[in-house]
Amino acid sequence: MKKFLSLVIVFLLSITTFLSPISSFADSKDVSISSPNSVVLDYETGKVLYEKDGDKKVYPASTTKIWTAYLVVKNVKNLNTPIEIDKHLFVDGSSMYLEKGEIFTVKQLLQGLLIHSSNDAAEVLAEYVSGNKADFAKLMNKEAKSIGANNTHFNNPHGLPDKDHYTTAYDMALIAREAMSNEIIREIVSTKSITFEKSDTDNYRCFTNRVFFNTNKFLTSTEKIKYKNKLIDIKYDIVDGIKTGYTDDAGRCLLSSAVKNDMRVICAVFKDHGTDVYVDSRTLIDYAFDTYYTKTIINKDDYTKTKRVLFTKEKELLYTPAFNYKVVLEKGNSASGNYTAKSKLDYNLPIKKGDKVGTLEIYNGKTLEKTIDLVAQNDLNSFFGFLTNKNIIKYSIRLVLALVTLFILFLASKIRKKKNIKKRKSINSNKRRR
Repeated sequence: MKKFLSLVIVFLLSITTFLSPISSFADSKDVSISSPNSVVLDYETGKVLYEKDGDKKVYPASTTKIWTAYLVVKNVKNLNTPIEIDKHLFVDGSSMYLEKGEIFTVKQLLQGLLIHSSNDAAEVLAEYVSGNKADFAKLMNKEAKSIGANNTHFNNPHGLPDKDHYTTAYDMALIAREAMSNEIIREIVSTKSITFEKSDTDNYRCFTNRVFFNTNKFLTSTEKIKYKNKLIDIKYDIVDGIKTGYTDDAGRCLLSSAVKNDMRVICAVFKDHGTDVYVDSRTLIDYAFDTYYTKTIINKDDYTKTKRVLFTKEKELLYTPAFNYKVVLEKGNSASGNYTAKSKLDYNLPIKKGDKVGTLEIYNGKTLEKTIDLVAQNDLNSFFGFLTNKNIIKYSIRLVLALVTLFILFLASKIRKKKNIKKRKSINSNKRRR
């Protein structure tokens, strides 16, 4: 019986481990930090390199704004579109102090949102995208679920205190990773300061000069922190973003991105205190780079190919994998396995540059380990493209229907005339008989 119970316990522990949402190399014994909830992951693979209660509920505070910004960029085609502030805004906390009648472009409001952490800019942008804050929150939650942030619920676009506005360190690391895939977001979160000068034009109206410095001390601070028994600068040159946060309930929060030796990591630290948030973040960033490295298994340049396509103006299709395939390894270890790749094209004409035209399947031995989209690098148009032009088809159908209708009317008219002629002949014949 004892042996049976032991086997059951081992089995349950195994199942618990297998079902855990976070798969990581390290546990909390490997690193000493004060933050109770933290995660650091590899940007390219999404592999968790360290986690400490990364799946426990936390409040995101202003780190929320990175998701707001990403969804604005995703849903607004032209970031130079001007937005006029059409009402007086009364929003707590950090603010651009936007005034009724001022005009800023979407991108300028994004800069205020991410650099100065402006709550009023968050509300303006949310309402611009979705019409109101409630619908924007629905969009935030829908998109968060789509990337695997399943333990997150947003209730507003800025992260001001709300019991129904929560996340986890792991989910926020996923969100930060997704946001950093966008070049515009990368550009803004790495900006150290922004100036809005007083002006009055059709597309830009600013009543007072405004100068904002990035709230992320990794980018701008001249302060010191005690790190590994030494006083060092908070400013850390390998960090290029991304977002700070603070409320009484959330504590100090920080999402960080850092690049070293052709490897980028995303770090999420929550419920910290004072400058400890920077000490802990640097501890995790350095731990990741000191312990792991990435190895490129499939270089997309090696799989950039052309395919001759008959009956097209351009004659051939140029395509490449969407990204390189890398694996994360502990230093001292090398990649094991026999990697091969197989291209599978699947497309329909016409093709636009950037369209998916197939997949690259990457095998480790006989096991399919990764599938990467193949992306067109040029336009491709069929000589018979006019046959697929929807407007031409639509107008052709209308023309055919019009001709058929005219033909039917013509036949009806001819039949009517014959009937009338026959009727008149019959009447005349009857008259003669009388």
